[in-house]
Amino acid sequence: MEESRSYEVNFFKPSTPFLKENLRAITIGLVIWFVATYGFQFLLKIVETPTPEAVYTAYQQIEPKLADGSATAEEKVAAANTYLALLGKSGALLKNDALKTAFTSTVYDLLPGDGKDTLMAAATKAATDSKVDVGFINSALGITENPAMMAVVPYALIAVTPDKLAMTDPALKPVMDKFFIHNQSFLTDTIVFGFPFHYLYTALILLTLFVLICLVYCFVIDGLMKKYEMEKSFE
Repeated sequence: MEESRSYEVNFFKPSTPFLKENLRAITIGLVIWFVATYGFQFLLKIVETPTPEAVYTAYQQIEPKLADGSATAEEKVAAANTYLALLGKSGALLKNDALKTAFTSTVYDLLPGDGKDTLMAAATKAATDSKVDVGFINSALGITENPAMMAVVPYALIAVTPDKLAMTDPALKPVMDKFFIHNQSFLTDTIVFGFPFHYLYTALILLTLFVLICLVYCFVIDGLMKKYEMEKSFE
């Protein structure tokens, strides 16, 4: 009876010189890919610095004045536009009553007597009809040339009684910190070919590196097969 041959191949326990060199090539490729991918993410975390947007920095100086009623009309416009910009960042924020109340209250304080009544009527109507006329609000906030901001206004209003008006709210700080403070560094601020470097690296460079690793591996395996004369067995 002929002796049977074992064709079992264990990746972690290579039994021939060819398999050992093959494992070495695979390991080197995986290490390069792992370091290039996850090492860059660790580097981003190490060098990043929480940086608030300019609009948030300005708001932080205005907020105390809104609370004590000493804010000027220009500062109220800036605050209202900050609230509006925040509301436009996420659809979920359009359900934040504290934020919508702060926006509506700030605009209310900006408008003259008859404008206040018009605003309250618009806020009530906006609850069921997003096509409510808010042109007077756009004019008051100076955003008539900004379609993106104007599109958010109908959704930013909330029907609230005068005794519930409040231009600020402590509950807004965590939300504003989340959406207005970004982790930045030279890796995110450097622009290459019109893209931030970290975006270009993860979207293009890593993809290119992966393809190159695969190509190099193919050449290495081809060389190993010639070295150990394995090609003859497939002829």
